[in-house]
Amino acid sequence: MNNQEAIRHLFINELISYSTFQALIKKDERLKVKQAKEVRQTAVDTVVGEHLESLEPGNLFKHRTVWEAVGREEFTRDEVLKALQASKALGLVEQVRKGPNNFQVFWTRCGTPSAESSEEEAK
Repeated sequence: MNNQEAIRHLFINELISYSTFQALIKKDERLKVKQAKEVRQTAVDTVVGEHLESLEPGNLFKHRTVWEAVGREEFTRDEVLKALQASKALGLVEQVRKGPNNFQVFWTRCGTPSAESSEEEAK
């Protein structure tokens, strides 16, 4: 028995009022939408994480670059931004502000640069 069937059962057996019935149905629908968003965000996080792994540590990139790389048609701007913020919380990327406005926000992948980059810098 799913939630809505259980709520209907309570209403039919007169254990809850009609207003409580309506409120519980609405809440169940909101929770289903929230759960679907969370599942989708997990999928976006995975795709963005795979793309971030392919980037060279230390190089700056913009949010839009990642969005275009993973697919602007498949994912929304906010979903990709939330995935970047989740990666930031995991320590995979850092946010770099080059100025006071949002157009000057860059990201960089954390980690040590590759051996080639280190050798070139040493020369």
